[in-house]
Amino acid sequence: MIRYQLALLGHSQRWLPPSLAYLVLLAVLYNDPTAPVPPEFAVSAGGLTVVACWLTIALVDAEDPVQRLITLVHARRLSTVLAGFVAAAALCCVGLTAVSLAWAALVHHGLPAAVLTDGVVAHAACAAAGIALGLPCSRLLLPRIGYTVLAALALLGAVLLVRWVPVVNPMLRSLTGAGSHSGAVALGLLGGALLLVASAAATGWLVHRRA
Repeated sequence: MIRYQLALLGHSQRWLPPSLAYLVLLAVLYNDPTAPVPPEFAVSAGGLTVVACWLTIALVDAEDPVQRLITLVHARRLSTVLAGFVAAAALCCVGLTAVSLAWAALVHHGLPAAVLTDGVVAHAACAAAGIALGLPCSRLLLPRIGYTVLAALALLGAVLLVRWVPVVNPMLRSLTGAGSHSGAVALGLLGGALLLVASAAATGWLVHRRA
């Protein structure tokens, strides 16, 4: 299922706009070797939240409803299809995270292990949150692209900008400040993982109810 979803996404070329947008962000971000790294990771991880949401929607919407029904029949369970969506999107985010961390390491001539670890965890947390937001905004629940865009923008704005939403914003604010960031990024990863599990379960339940 994961191979099929990745092949479908690659053939549709819907991965190209979000990936190019992320590379442009990295090119603008990583241009000063003397800049502190954690705030840069806050920006790149925040950008990955948007890209992960975008990629998830693009991946799900690459199939029309009839084709998705055929996929569901072959998979036999909706949970298998949803797991394929999540895993395929996560693999795409792993690749983008690797590019971000490698780019930062090259510009800054290497990174301390603690900083690199915080970067990995922060990007993983943001990727999980982005995938979680993308699932309910996709064609699985919202058949029209206008509703998808509005819902995605609203959810991304809440997660990234609202301080009392305990998933991404507190972690990113911690990365822009001084001191240790390990606790904040660990909590961010836990929040992102819980959000992803809840989103996948809720989306699967709603799709099953509508079937």
